[in-house]
Amino acid sequence: MLGDLASRWREPAARAVSRLIPADVLWYVDTEAPVFALTFDDGPSPETTPQLLEVLARHRAHATFFLIGERVQAHPGLVRAITAAGHEIANHLMRDERSALMPDDRFRRDLAEVNALLAPHGPVRWFRPGSGWFTPRMLRSAAQQDLRAVLGTLVAAHHDRPGDARITPDLLAGIRPGSIVVLHEGTPHRRGVAQTTDELLAALAARGLTAGTVSELVDVR
Repeated sequence: MLGDLASRWREPAARAVSRLIPADVLWYVDTEAPVFALTFDDGPSPETTPQLLEVLARHRAHATFFLIGERVQAHPGLVRAITAAGHEIANHLMRDERSALMPDDRFRRDLAEVNALLAPHGPVRWFRPGSGWFTPRMLRSAAQQDLRAVLGTLVAAHHDRPGDARITPDLLAGIRPGSIVVLHEGTPHRRGVAQTTDELLAALAARGLTAGTVSELVDVR
Protein backbone atom coordinates (compact mmCIF):
# COMPACT_ATOMS: atom_id res chain seq x y z
CA MET A 1 0.00 0.00 0.00
CA LEU A 2 1.03 3.61 -0.43
CA GLY A 3 -0.46 4.82 2.83
CA ASP A 4 2.89 4.51 4.61
CA LEU A 5 4.48 6.85 2.09
CA ALA A 6 1.88 9.61 2.41
CA SER A 7 -1.69 9.65 3.58
CA ARG A 8 -2.52 12.34 1.04
CA TRP A 9 -0.07 13.58 -1.61
CA ARG A 10 -0.85 17.05 -2.89
CA GLU A 11 -0.73 17.30 -6.66
CA PRO A 12 1.87 20.10 -6.98
CA ALA A 13 4.18 18.33 -4.52
CA ALA A 14 3.95 15.06 -6.39
CA ARG A 15 4.66 16.72 -9.72
CA ALA A 16 7.70 18.45 -8.24
CA VAL A 17 9.03 15.22 -6.72
CA SER A 18 8.48 13.37 -10.00
CA ARG A 19 11.06 15.59 -11.69
CA LEU A 20 13.73 14.39 -9.25
CA ILE A 21 13.26 10.64 -9.67
CA PRO A 22 13.73 8.23 -12.58
CA ALA A 23 11.60 8.81 -15.65
CA ASP A 24 10.41 5.20 -15.61
CA VAL A 25 8.26 5.89 -12.52
CA LEU A 26 4.84 7.22 -13.48
CA TRP A 27 3.31 9.74 -11.09
CA TYR A 28 0.96 11.62 -13.44
CA VAL A 29 0.39 12.24 -17.13
CA ASP A 30 0.92 15.69 -18.60
CA THR A 31 -2.33 16.20 -20.49
CA GLU A 32 -5.14 18.70 -20.83
CA ALA A 33 -7.63 15.97 -21.70
CA PRO A 34 -10.39 15.77 -19.05
CA VAL A 35 -9.26 12.35 -17.80
CA PHE A 36 -7.63 11.09 -14.62
CA ALA A 37 -6.60 7.59 -13.56
CA LEU A 38 -8.36 5.95 -10.63
CA THR A 39 -6.41 3.14 -8.93
CA PHE A 40 -7.08 0.81 -6.02
CA ASP A 41 -4.42 -1.02 -4.00
CA ASP A 42 -4.46 -4.17 -1.87
CA GLY A 43 -7.38 -6.18 -3.30
CA PRO A 44 -9.15 -8.22 -4.26
CA SER A 45 -11.40 -8.74 -1.25
CA PRO A 46 -15.04 -9.77 -0.80
CA GLU A 47 -15.26 -6.97 1.80
CA THR A 48 -14.60 -4.17 -0.70
CA THR A 49 -14.16 -5.22 -4.34
CA PRO A 50 -17.80 -6.06 -5.21
CA GLN A 51 -18.98 -2.72 -3.83
CA LEU A 52 -16.33 -0.87 -5.82
CA LEU A 53 -17.31 -2.67 -9.01
CA GLU A 54 -20.94 -1.71 -8.47
CA VAL A 55 -20.05 1.97 -7.95
CA LEU A 56 -17.77 2.04 -11.00
CA ALA A 57 -20.43 0.41 -13.18
CA ARG A 58 -23.04 2.90 -12.06
CA HIS A 59 -20.79 5.80 -13.04
CA ARG A 60 -19.52 4.06 -16.21
CA ALA A 61 -15.98 4.61 -14.96
CA HIS A 62 -12.86 2.48 -15.31
CA ALA A 63 -10.03 1.88 -12.85
CA THR A 64 -6.77 0.00 -12.41
CA PHE A 65 -6.67 -2.52 -9.56
CA PHE A 66 -3.19 -3.17 -8.13
CA LEU A 67 -3.69 -6.67 -6.75
CA ILE A 68 -1.85 -8.62 -4.06
CA GLY A 69 -0.87 -12.11 -5.16
CA GLU A 70 -1.98 -14.04 -2.09
CA ARG A 71 -5.39 -12.36 -2.31
CA VAL A 72 -5.59 -13.19 -6.02
CA GLN A 73 -5.00 -16.82 -5.08
CA ALA A 74 -7.76 -16.64 -2.47
CA HIS A 75 -10.32 -14.84 -4.66
CA PRO A 76 -9.79 -15.61 -8.37
CA GLY A 77 -13.48 -15.04 -9.08
CA LEU A 78 -13.11 -11.41 -8.03
CA VAL A 79 -10.21 -10.96 -10.45
CA ARG A 80 -12.42 -12.33 -13.22
CA ALA A 81 -15.16 -9.90 -12.19
CA ILE A 82 -12.72 -6.97 -12.33
CA THR A 83 -11.57 -7.70 -15.86
CA ALA A 84 -15.03 -8.70 -17.09
CA ALA A 85 -16.21 -5.23 -16.12
CA GLY A 86 -13.52 -3.64 -18.31
CA HIS A 87 -11.06 -2.67 -15.61
CA GLU A 88 -7.29 -3.08 -15.64
CA ILE A 89 -5.28 -5.34 -13.36
CA ALA A 90 -1.74 -4.63 -12.17
CA ASN A 91 0.96 -6.15 -9.96
CA HIS A 92 1.19 -5.20 -6.26
CA LEU A 93 3.50 -8.06 -5.26
CA MET A 94 2.56 -11.17 -3.28
CA ARG A 95 1.92 -9.67 0.16
CA ASP A 96 1.05 -6.36 1.79
CA GLU A 97 4.58 -5.38 2.87
CA ARG A 98 7.37 -2.95 2.06
CA SER A 99 8.90 -4.09 -1.20
CA ALA A 100 12.05 -2.02 -0.70
CA LEU A 101 13.06 -4.23 2.25
CA MET A 102 12.98 -7.44 0.18
CA PRO A 103 16.17 -9.08 -1.07
CA ASP A 104 16.44 -8.61 -4.82
CA ASP A 105 15.96 -12.28 -5.67
CA ARG A 106 12.75 -12.44 -3.65
CA PHE A 107 11.45 -9.21 -5.18
CA ARG A 108 12.01 -10.57 -8.69
CA ARG A 109 10.42 -13.88 -7.74
CA ASP A 110 7.36 -12.16 -6.23
CA LEU A 111 6.88 -9.98 -9.31
CA ALA A 112 7.07 -13.02 -11.57
CA GLU A 113 4.70 -15.04 -9.39
CA VAL A 114 2.04 -12.32 -9.39
CA ASN A 115 2.44 -11.83 -13.14
CA ALA A 116 1.81 -15.55 -13.60
CA LEU A 117 -1.29 -15.40 -11.40
CA LEU A 118 -2.69 -12.43 -13.31
CA ALA A 119 -1.75 -13.52 -16.84
CA PRO A 120 -4.84 -15.73 -17.37
CA HIS A 121 -7.03 -12.72 -16.62
CA GLY A 122 -5.44 -10.16 -18.93
CA PRO A 123 -2.28 -8.21 -19.80
CA VAL A 124 -0.19 -6.63 -17.03
CA ARG A 125 1.80 -3.47 -17.79
CA TRP A 126 2.25 -1.89 -14.36
CA PHE A 127 3.43 -2.60 -10.85
CA ARG A 128 3.25 -0.61 -7.64
CA PRO A 129 5.79 -1.33 -4.89
CA GLY A 130 4.42 -2.13 -1.45
CA SER A 131 4.20 1.01 0.72
CA GLY A 132 5.27 3.13 -2.25
CA TRP A 133 9.02 2.88 -1.65
CA PHE A 134 11.33 1.74 -4.43
CA THR A 135 15.01 1.48 -5.32
CA PRO A 136 16.79 1.64 -8.69
CA ARG A 137 17.42 -2.12 -8.57
CA MET A 138 13.68 -2.71 -8.15
CA LEU A 139 12.97 -0.62 -11.23
CA ARG A 140 15.58 -2.53 -13.23
CA SER A 141 14.18 -5.88 -12.11
CA ALA A 142 10.65 -4.80 -13.02
CA ALA A 143 11.75 -3.52 -16.43
CA GLN A 144 13.25 -6.94 -17.16
CA GLN A 145 9.72 -8.32 -16.70
CA ASP A 146 8.20 -5.57 -18.89
CA LEU A 147 6.66 -3.74 -15.93
CA ARG A 148 6.74 -0.02 -15.21
CA ALA A 149 6.29 1.47 -11.75
CA VAL A 150 3.20 3.58 -11.06
CA LEU A 151 2.87 5.70 -7.94
CA GLY A 152 0.35 8.54 -7.81
CA THR A 153 -0.30 12.24 -7.38
CA LEU A 154 -2.92 11.90 -4.65
CA VAL A 155 -3.11 9.08 -2.12
CA ALA A 156 -5.61 8.22 0.61
CA ALA A 157 -6.43 5.24 2.80
CA HIS A 158 -9.51 4.62 4.93
CA HIS A 159 -9.03 3.58 8.56
CA ASP A 160 -12.67 3.47 9.75
CA ARG A 161 -12.05 6.58 11.85
CA PRO A 162 -13.59 10.07 11.91
CA GLY A 163 -10.71 11.38 9.79
CA ASP A 164 -12.03 9.36 6.83
CA ALA A 165 -14.65 12.09 6.32
CA ARG A 166 -11.90 14.41 5.08
CA ILE A 167 -10.77 12.12 2.28
CA THR A 168 -13.33 13.12 -0.35
CA PRO A 169 -12.96 16.92 0.00
CA ASP A 170 -9.17 16.64 0.19
CA LEU A 171 -9.01 14.61 -3.02
CA LEU A 172 -11.51 16.82 -4.85
CA ALA A 173 -9.34 19.84 -4.12
CA GLY A 174 -6.37 18.26 -5.90
CA ILE A 175 -7.62 16.13 -8.79
CA ARG A 176 -7.07 17.58 -12.23
CA PRO A 177 -6.50 16.24 -15.77
CA GLY A 178 -3.66 13.74 -15.75
CA SER A 179 -3.82 12.94 -12.03
CA ILE A 180 -3.30 9.41 -10.77
CA VAL A 181 -5.43 8.83 -7.67
CA VAL A 182 -4.54 6.02 -5.26
CA LEU A 183 -7.19 4.58 -2.94
CA HIS A 184 -6.99 1.46 -0.80
CA GLU A 185 -9.34 -1.52 -0.43
CA GLY A 186 -8.82 -5.11 0.73
CA THR A 187 -9.77 -5.05 4.44
CA PRO A 188 -13.02 -4.57 6.40
CA HIS A 189 -11.97 -1.21 7.87
CA ARG A 190 -11.64 0.15 4.32
CA ARG A 191 -15.29 -0.42 3.38
CA GLY A 192 -15.70 3.36 3.20
CA VAL A 193 -13.68 3.41 -0.02
CA ALA A 194 -16.82 2.56 -2.01
CA GLN A 195 -18.71 5.59 -0.70
CA THR A 196 -15.70 7.83 -1.27
CA THR A 197 -15.40 6.56 -4.84
CA ASP A 198 -19.10 7.22 -5.43
CA GLU A 199 -18.79 10.78 -4.11
CA LEU A 200 -15.62 11.47 -6.10
CA LEU A 201 -17.01 10.23 -9.39
CA ALA A 202 -20.24 12.17 -9.03
CA ALA A 203 -18.48 15.42 -8.16
CA LEU A 204 -15.82 15.08 -10.84
CA ALA A 205 -18.34 14.21 -13.54
CA ALA A 206 -20.02 17.52 -12.75
CA ARG A 207 -16.66 19.15 -13.52
CA GLY A 208 -16.37 17.21 -16.77
CA LEU A 209 -13.63 14.86 -15.56
CA THR A 210 -13.73 11.16 -16.46
CA ALA A 211 -12.07 8.30 -14.53
CA GLY A 212 -10.07 5.77 -16.54
CA THR A 213 -7.37 3.16 -16.13
CA VAL A 214 -3.66 4.00 -16.02
CA SER A 215 -3.30 2.64 -19.56
CA GLU A 216 -6.20 4.72 -20.81
CA LEU A 217 -4.66 7.84 -19.27
CA VAL A 218 -1.25 7.12 -20.78
CA ASP A 219 -2.76 6.33 -24.19
CA VAL A 220 -4.84 9.51 -24.29
CA ARG A 221 -1.61 11.49 -24.23
